[in-house]
Amino acid sequence: MESDHRPAAGQANPSDHTSMRRSGGNESTRRKILAATVSLFDRLDYGSITVDAVARAAGLSRATIYRHWPSRQLLVLEAYTARISDLLAPPDTGDAIDDLRTSLAQLAFCLDFGGAASTVSGIIVEAIADPEFGRLYRRIMLRERREVFGSILARGQKGGQVRHDIDLDVAIDAIYGAVHHRLLVSRQVIDGPFMKALVDITINGLAVHPTSPRGA
Repeated sequence: MESDHRPAAGQANPSDHTSMRRSGGNESTRRKILAATVSLFDRLDYGSITVDAVARAAGLSRATIYRHWPSRQLLVLEAYTARISDLLAPPDTGDAIDDLRTSLAQLAFCLDFGGAASTVSGIIVEAIADPEFGRLYRRIMLRERREVFGSILARGQKGGQVRHDIDLDVAIDAIYGAVHHRLLVSRQVIDGPFMKALVDITINGLAVHPTSPRGA
């Protein structure tokens, strides 16, 4: 079984996740490695996205990859963060309710049709098992996604669409809690109909004037 960390003696402790990657290294090579890692998300489950697999996809050596990242976990985290940043651009149409629908639909597409569910599950499990990696996961990927929903709901409050007595952190927890329950516990599909139902329930709790589900 392949080690997740570089085995060579004298290297920095790979479990010291103080940054996403090592300093230095060729930028074009780094981008090539990230692109190769992203290309594996739709074809392999998280456990199969090893440094060896990335090396083969990129046409590079393991040593080259470890020259840029101290561990597989950090490489996958950076590659996935870059991917969702491109796919989940925060909408701002002036209608916070529609923006919330769009943002959750984008998330559903990424997890259901984008082949990322296994990767996200694996990253979350790693974050639970490794406190240092978990802090990095929360600081980078989770915080970014929460900020997207937070900004939409804050705009909704400012525009009079979302109740001011709502705790936005709890509202975001409720949204992500439902998604993560399906992702990690029930293993049910995270698709458009599920996200539409989740949005309708969420909106009825958040909106100043609760709306009926669209199409009712």
